[in-house]
Amino acid sequence: MRKILVLNAGSGSQKCSLFELPDADLPVEPLEPIWESNYNATTPGQPEGKIVLCVRRGNEEIEAGTVARESSTEERDERLVELLWDSRTKIVTGPSEIDFVGHRVVHGGAEFGAAVRITEDVEAIIDRCSAFAPLHNPNNLTGIRVAGKVFGKETPQAAVFDTAFHRTLSEAAATYAGPYHWLEQGIRRYGFHGTSFRWAAERAAHLLNWKQDGELRLILCHLGGGCSLCATRSGRSIDTTMGFTPLDGLAMCTRSGTVDPGILFYLARRGATMNELDRVLNKESGLKGLSGLPGDTRIIVPEANKGNPRAGLAMNVFIHRLRAGIGEMLAALGQRPHAIVFTDVIGESEPGIRASACEAFSFLGLQLDQARNAASPRDTDIAAPESAVRVLLIKSREAWQIARECFELLIG
Repeated sequence: MRKILVLNAGSGSQKCSLFELPDADLPVEPLEPIWESNYNATTPGQPEGKIVLCVRRGNEEIEAGTVARESSTEERDERLVELLWDSRTKIVTGPSEIDFVGHRVVHGGAEFGAAVRITEDVEAIIDRCSAFAPLHNPNNLTGIRVAGKVFGKETPQAAVFDTAFHRTLSEAAATYAGPYHWLEQGIRRYGFHGTSFRWAAERAAHLLNWKQDGELRLILCHLGGGCSLCATRSGRSIDTTMGFTPLDGLAMCTRSGTVDPGILFYLARRGATMNELDRVLNKESGLKGLSGLPGDTRIIVPEANKGNPRAGLAMNVFIHRLRAGIGEMLAALGQRPHAIVFTDVIGESEPGIRASACEAFSFLGLQLDQARNAASPRDTDIAAPESAVRVLLIKSREAWQIARECFELLIG
């Protein structure tokens, strides 16, 4: 058996997942990690000034203490990794038992179309791409360096890039209508959430038992802290809502999504600095900015905020932009999709958002099974039997997908 540790750094959370994989072929059904540790700085109700560390070992959950909220990403990551052999939560005796470490890296620029083993040159490119994904790539790079420090150079590491899945975009889909020298400078649409989309597309084909001739057409909806959509034909990305950076596209929890660039010129002329605009668009916009509440649907959606006009506006904007994005992906496909897929935290847990999104596409013959939608069963078709478009709810398994791609590198 091979032990592969996956580090998945988000903009507000970090998770380590340990998989024990066979020496030969991987199973068709996803494997659960045998151990996980995580922190989430955005979870409501945490102790003042602290972030709770949690460990899951099988079905057992262990609160493994806290770290100071002002602690560095490096300090948090080291603590998470070292929980592997902590006396309360240990699953291995020490770092030498880990065979491979895989990292989710958000932006790989135009250089990477697949997972790669990490070298100094690869680290340098990830660092350079931090300018395009400032909430993510620096954290990804920190995780890589922490793993190198803890496990040593003899333990191989790999980077699995969110942008790699979208390398199949056509030139027209990937190019901005700016001056041509933008394209020559690498200013183009890259797309993100590719690790999530790759798994969702493959899992959808399996759940639909797709053995027909012809292409499988899907609209994939990754709705979490960051939100984006992807249109696929036979598992290949043909369009997506995010672009040069993960700021583009749908309204999100704290990110604005697409805005008229003229707004930025207007604000800059009134004295806003580049750093202020960056902070506002990435951290003070979206559901948070409109509602005045934390940008979390678990807070905004409940009955307690139904009478809050700003919370209502935030959700209406979120759904309007989601519907518009699905329409954009529909146009890219040019035909009725075989299925619309919802995944990640919001996509999996908010039946009202799924219902509101699907309602606009009843003209396609799409009908939800309301009872199944309300129950939110993962890896299941929640469309009514008579629906002309299937609606799938697929559990996000980014860590498992990263482990699979690392396994392929490991066995060569």
